[in-house]
Amino acid sequence: MEKLRALNPHLPMHHVSDSQFALYGRVLAGYDFSSWLRYLDTQTIIPPQGNIYIPGETGMEALPPFAEVRDTLFAGMPIQAGYCNGNSSLLNGLEYHKSIEVIVAQTDLVLQLADYGRMKNFTMDVSNVEAFFVPAGTALELKPTALHLAPSRVSDAGFKAAIVLPLGTNTDLPADVNIQKNDPESRLLFRRGKWMLAHPENPVPISKGAVAALIGPNLQVHYK
Repeated sequence: MEKLRALNPHLPMHHVSDSQFALYGRVLAGYDFSSWLRYLDTQTIIPPQGNIYIPGETGMEALPPFAEVRDTLFAGMPIQAGYCNGNSSLLNGLEYHKSIEVIVAQTDLVLQLADYGRMKNFTMDVSNVEAFFVPAGTALELKPTALHLAPSRVSDAGFKAAIVLPLGTNTDLPADVNIQKNDPESRLLFRRGKWMLAHPENPVPISKGAVAALIGPNLQVHYK
């Protein structure tokens, strides 16, 4: 933690066990995620460059604690359990889902987070972003108001994390979707269950219709 703080004076850097995390979610207790951690370790890869996100991985969904997570944390609603592995260290954007999200860190990683209430006219100044170190093996529940994106790596090897969301989240919107354009928030609706604030320096989501709604530098987590 002290090394991360020293290397990142531009970012408020906390441990996920610190009191500041209560604004964004909680550390989960009472669940055994060891099967998922082993699956991520042995059955998934970190790409040579960039990130890979799989919304639903059937191999993980066949393992415990899928049913416990569905029935307890999501109150029996249909869910998907997948993963995000990669090499990112830049903020690149922020998203939110209007539901909780469960993240299980298979490796050490950092999350860059901001609170929904800090948005102004559905834009966000990156000065509101805080970073949280998440040790390997830690499971988190993010609030619907916790704006986030992919984790940031803290080693050359990259990161791996399980991601659990309501079924269908982060998939393509139906072709006949009926969006109320008079709602100012509608400009952020990017995919099913996903509202996206892209950073102007991240052209990929912008080319797919995301709005450049972040103000300030594209924050980077330095680990060396």
